[in-house]
Amino acid sequence: MSIRSFIGIGLWALLSLLGGNAGFAQEPAAPSAPPPTVQERLDSLEKKVDAPSIWKTLGFKASGFLDVAYTHNFNNPNSNLNQLHIFDTDANSFSTHLVQIMLERPADGGGSGMDRLGFRTRLNFGLDARVTRARTNFASGASNNELDFQEVYGEYIAPIGNGLKIQAGKINTLIGYEVINSFENPNFSRSFMFGLGQAFTTTGVRLSYAFNPMVSASLGVINGWDNVTDNNKGKSFEWLLALTPHEKFGMSFYGSYGAEQSNSQGAAPASTGVDPTAKRTVVGTIMTVKATDQDTIVLEPYYGNEGNVSTVKQSRNARWNGLASYLTHDFSDQWSARFRGEIFEDAGGARTCRGFFGFAGGTNTCAGATETVAATMAAQTLWENTFTLQYKPFPSLITRAEFRYDKSDKNVFLYGSRAVNNQETLSVQIVYLF
Repeated sequence: MSIRSFIGIGLWALLSLLGGNAGFAQEPAAPSAPPPTVQERLDSLEKKVDAPSIWKTLGFKASGFLDVAYTHNFNNPNSNLNQLHIFDTDANSFSTHLVQIMLERPADGGGSGMDRLGFRTRLNFGLDARVTRARTNFASGASNNELDFQEVYGEYIAPIGNGLKIQAGKINTLIGYEVINSFENPNFSRSFMFGLGQAFTTTGVRLSYAFNPMVSASLGVINGWDNVTDNNKGKSFEWLLALTPHEKFGMSFYGSYGAEQSNSQGAAPASTGVDPTAKRTVVGTIMTVKATDQDTIVLEPYYGNEGNVSTVKQSRNARWNGLASYLTHDFSDQWSARFRGEIFEDAGGARTCRGFFGFAGGTNTCAGATETVAATMAAQTLWENTFTLQYKPFPSLITRAEFRYDKSDKNVFLYGSRAVNNQETLSVQIVYLF
């Protein structure tokens, strides 16, 4: 074959190839897939969320909230403190009251052996944590530490009858209607009864059993009120009996008994306030009535007594008692109005005015207190009325406006620098749940 023929064949092949490609390029392209719709994207996301994970398989749940508020004191006290308040102590100030992170695995009595095991831990940070931590002996000297484990406990539901729940660790108390987390209460500020006359948490072992849908009971053996470690050689007891005879009416009976004062140092004899042989007794009742679909009424009478703790009574025994009433009216799922009326008598002077400015944010302070010393112990009777308007624009956001009026038969509040017998505060609160 000649060179001319070889070149001709090569040119023919090249032209054939180019012609084929050109013909292919002229064919219409296959249409591309349409972009996924919003609904398809959501369905895909839900499938990813619902996909099995170790976290979900183990039953872990995480949640928390942010609680911020502003409180104005119409007395404008020179101390910048709301006297005899417990958590909302800062007057005329914006406050980050609490950031709480909760991790839990609820025990399930109807499941397998592993399902019956559970735990809960609540870690608190903020101004309210100063108070809860200071109530304990977890870290003496850390009087204004803003980090506290509110609850740390494990639980097991034993396969006995309807299921016997056994809890061990640091747990919210059985005593009283109100609790530490403000948004779980009808009002922003706490009552005198809760803040001054009841425990916040207890550390020990608790047994709980539901006999039927109408009757349940709990019994605990504890280190004492708020004590992480015991401050004496004795143990205290707490109990709760809850009755729900009707869907619109419930009643519970609670109490605690035991030695709460610290051991006297060395061989010194027990003295007032440092007598581990003295016993503290507290009993109370919570009655709840669902008067209408929109109205709920709660009534809580309460009595407390402790030996050898008062310096204002010849017998040295302290007595404190109170009565609180609550009314909640729901206008809708978003709007509600709440009212609390309360009287609290501190006959022994052992529960009120025990704080000072430099400790736990000034909780439970009175006129006459200083940076390091509490006011003189004195018996008194307190009254308060609290009005709260709550609006929930959506389930994870709670907003409140609250007006509170406090009064005493003693001049324990400050009007500027002058001691007076009353105090008015106005608070605005925002809570975000996550």
